[in-house]
Amino acid sequence: MESRGSCWNCKIQTEIVEFRCKTCKRIQKVGKTDPYEIFSLKKKYLIDYEELETKYFQLQNIFHPDKFVNSTNEEKEISVIESSNINNAYNLLANNVDRIKILIKSKGLKIKSDLEKTFSNKSLLEEIMDLQDKCMSIENDKEKKKIKMEIKGQIKNVELKINEHFEKRKFSEAENLGVKLSYLEKINKNLG
Repeated sequence: MESRGSCWNCKIQTEIVEFRCKTCKRIQKVGKTDPYEIFSLKKKYLIDYEELETKYFQLQNIFHPDKFVNSTNEEKEISVIESSNINNAYNLLANNVDRIKILIKSKGLKIKSDLEKTFSNKSLLEEIMDLQDKCMSIENDKEKKKIKMEIKGQIKNVELKINEHFEKRKFSEAENLGVKLSYLEKINKNLG
């Protein structure tokens, strides 16, 4: 990252390179709260997880509190705050459902509660209940493996549809599919 700004330490208007003041070399704040901006990612639903992870480790390599044990109190504080922000942003972007919420909010739209969305969509509720019943009647590992593969296929299809809805600016449809995705991921996780 390269930018211009006033350093908190030396107060000089200077270049910030790799989050450090070019003049005094002190660490600087990221100054971003949007998870996509923190990792310099395009605001879209489908993301490159390897790119996210690479950028995560690069930023933690700069800001991790262990690197500032012998630094000034100000640098320690910046490190703790920014490292925490980086962790939170990473966890939000790595979670498919949270990523939907971030994108919806970034469009200035209000997010409905999961309860609101579920009960307003009776067919989704029936579909999820049928799938849960199917999972509860599993008798052997072969059946379990088959159902897990089926659920993973459904998750992939739902993710592609969500991405398509975001690209077409159909935010309500994307949000509604996010509920289905949430249930599918929970069921898949519960199957182990």
